Amino acid sequence: MITPEKIQGEVTDKAREIWLAGLGIFSTVEEEGAKLFNKFLEKGKELEAKGEALEKKAKDKVSSISTLDDVSKFVEEKVNLALETMGISSHAEVRQLSEKVDKLAANVEILAKKLDTTGKTTVKTTRPKA
Repeated sequence: MITPEKIQGEVTDKAREIWLAGLGIFSTVEEEGAKLFNKFLEKGKELEAKGEALEKKAKDKVSSISTLDDVSKFVEEKVNLALETMGISSHAEVRQLSEKVDKLAANVEILAKKLDTTGKTTVKTTRPKA
């Protein structure tokens, strides 16, 4: 049979268990919270150090490229490297090849005139359009 005293005892026991569980939670949070706080603090310091290192690296890179000409040369080098990687000729390479073709065409014309003046076969030269 359920008596008021028995119900009161069970409620008191449950209240005490809840109280003790609350104290356990508080104690655990206090202990683990301090551990977590210290862990977060260390991670923050590591992240800050990495950020400072990246910032220094970026500042050094920027300070090494001080003038607009330096920036232009830097960009040109990177673009040429990318073009070379893809197997595409750079503007300078095309210009050099064009100059060589022009010289070769001039030499062929000179040889053709010499052959023509000596009475040998006439050679017609046409220069490719650039």
